[in-house]
Amino acid sequence: MQASLLKISASRARIKAFWAGLLRVSGVLPLAKSWVRRRGTLVLTFHRVLTDADLLRTASSPGMIVREKTFADFLAYVAKRYELVDLSRDPDLKPGSRLKLAVTFDDGWSDNASIAWHLACRHEAPMTIFIVTEKLGETLPFWPERAASLLDSVAASPDVMQSQSHIEDMIEELKRLPASERNERVALLAAEHPGAEPSSSLDQTMNWDQVVELHSGGVTFGSHTCTHEILTTIPLSQAEEEIVASRARIERRLGAPCRLFSYPNGNCSGEVRELVERAGYKYAFLNQTPGLWTKGCDPYLIPRVNVCEFHLVDAKGNFSPLAFEYAVLWSAAKGLLAKICATALNRCRREWRRLSGLIGTVRQEAS
Repeated sequence: MQASLLKISASRARIKAFWAGLLRVSGVLPLAKSWVRRRGTLVLTFHRVLTDADLLRTASSPGMIVREKTFADFLAYVAKRYELVDLSRDPDLKPGSRLKLAVTFDDGWSDNASIAWHLACRHEAPMTIFIVTEKLGETLPFWPERAASLLDSVAASPDVMQSQSHIEDMIEELKRLPASERNERVALLAAEHPGAEPSSSLDQTMNWDQVVELHSGGVTFGSHTCTHEILTTIPLSQAEEEIVASRARIERRLGAPCRLFSYPNGNCSGEVRELVERAGYKYAFLNQTPGLWTKGCDPYLIPRVNVCEFHLVDAKGNFSPLAFEYAVLWSAAKGLLAKICATALNRCRREWRRLSGLIGTVRQEAS
């Protein structure tokens, strides 16, 4: 199913190519790229890199997947034209001659080791992988894939696109529920359809041996919690255990400090952010706030840009630098502009309240 879902429809491809071309010809896209280069580091989020054959068997959603050939072509392109950042070191956020870019992966899927790492080594591209410590070496380790595989096996619609859309809507609905209620619903679905879950080892996370091997090969590992619970949907005491215990286990197994954290599903609150800081991490990354890592960023709320196959290819399924810059750089520039505008608006509101207070005080004294 997934192979067909990763293909871009002709109409969407034309629309994307039109807007990207218009932005480039008008000079807006090159200007945005220059602006991004001068402001900070672009951090990308990947999840999975799969072969064309594996696309037919995975339960992961298209929004998490990049094809092996696409990822290889992407790395070849950015290795020549960008400054690739190693997150094991403190970032240099000063402007450089090339745009700074960091490659990160969430979840720790087995294909990160079997495919992505080898491609990254070929192009000398630093990688950071955020792992879920208690889910390593498991098949269908995360509830979205488990739920998707169950829903797919019982989908009534013969229309592939309609079925996939229904499944994705159901997954998003489950994400909004408290963790306990969501887990009950997934368990009930599994009980109603015994034997529906596939046993393929494709949708499997790395094991600790692979983590140790990649760490020895230069890959930086960060925490993505113990079990990948969305931290804003569980009690704070449980969230603290997820944050603290995962860091301790990574450090114990690798014999090296774990400085980096990634929020599951990108969900964070003020209380959760404070837990991450108190746990001893140095930097923490979001996943749903496109923008740039700038000097003014909260080190525990660093924005990233999520990347999948659709963001990187043209209508023929080939890697396209224009598609990449339109989807990724343009998103980062818009996110940065939105943040600047929001900051300016808040400053104006504070100043207006201050002036209103002064005017009120003067009127009272005059009366």
